[in-house]
Amino acid sequence: MLFYVLRRVLILIPVYLGLTLSTFTLIRLVPGDAVEIMMGEKAVDPAMHAQALQRLGLDLPLPVQYWHYLTNILQGNFGESFRTRTPVLQDFFQHFVPTVELAFCAILIASILGITMGVIAALRRGSWLDYTLMSGALAGYSMPIYLLGPILTGIFAHYLGWLPVSGVISVAQYLDVQPLYGSWLLGSLFSGQSGAFWDVVKHFILPSIALSTIPLAMIARMTRSAILEVLGEDYVRTARAKGLSPRRVIMVHVMRNALITVVTVVGLQAATLLAGAILTETIFSWPGVGSWLLDGFFTRDYPIVQNGILLVATALMLVSLLVDILYGVINPRIRHAS
Repeated sequence: MLFYVLRRVLILIPVYLGLTLSTFTLIRLVPGDAVEIMMGEKAVDPAMHAQALQRLGLDLPLPVQYWHYLTNILQGNFGESFRTRTPVLQDFFQHFVPTVELAFCAILIASILGITMGVIAALRRGSWLDYTLMSGALAGYSMPIYLLGPILTGIFAHYLGWLPVSGVISVAQYLDVQPLYGSWLLGSLFSGQSGAFWDVVKHFILPSIALSTIPLAMIARMTRSAILEVLGEDYVRTARAKGLSPRRVIMVHVMRNALITVVTVVGLQAATLLAGAILTETIFSWPGVGSWLLDGFFTRDYPIVQNGILLVATALMLVSLLVDILYGVINPRIRHAS
């Protein structure tokens, strides 16, 4: 198992170097001058413009800029924002933790409901229940977030008044509550203010549901397909012929072999959500990493875009590594074959 994990880690090294080159290059292909955007009218003065370029290191040749960028990353230095002068790593965690919390809630909802729907649909193949569940999954997959978000907000926030519209916490009610290690859930839990935690939980509900619809549909459909494929295998028929109970056949022989596909889909969907759901974060005014990166892109804040994308990609690669390790745990044949 150790050699299996080491191989997967070594594969990530050239991928990581390729990511650093991509993030460095692509942001510089976008038209616009970072100094002009940052300085505004002051950038008209050529002397101040040149001085700002020199201070930011943007007057150096591109290969030299890339070398400084790469060496700083290897030393753990992710730079400072051009605009706010705050460390990028600090800003990243302040925005990434809310994204992780939201993604976790969304993937938890999608996994529980999606796997349940897929199993029921597969075991009731061809029935009205199968068609109903898969039609619902298809409708959820086809519903865009920019349409579903306002519908959920209109029904549950404006019409029924059950849930808050946007944000992470009711600021007017809980002025003194601050995030703890970037987490509003922890900050509200240890704030000492009664009701703050449940207020934050209420703010999580609508964006989590909106964000979970597409992963839920994918997980449900792939779970159904994986189980139907395994149900046709010879070892399943043999297990039934030996007189094993249907529950044991499903749980021991079917689900374990179908889990490879399910884990793949759940891992991919979780990685996608961790990258920052810009539409969901925009609709619900969520302080996530997606909106943070988008703001940095529009202002040509190179350190935020370059290192923010790289940090997000690092998280995605760790999720991918975890999925690969789970493959080896679920099916030992995979790690032995590799």
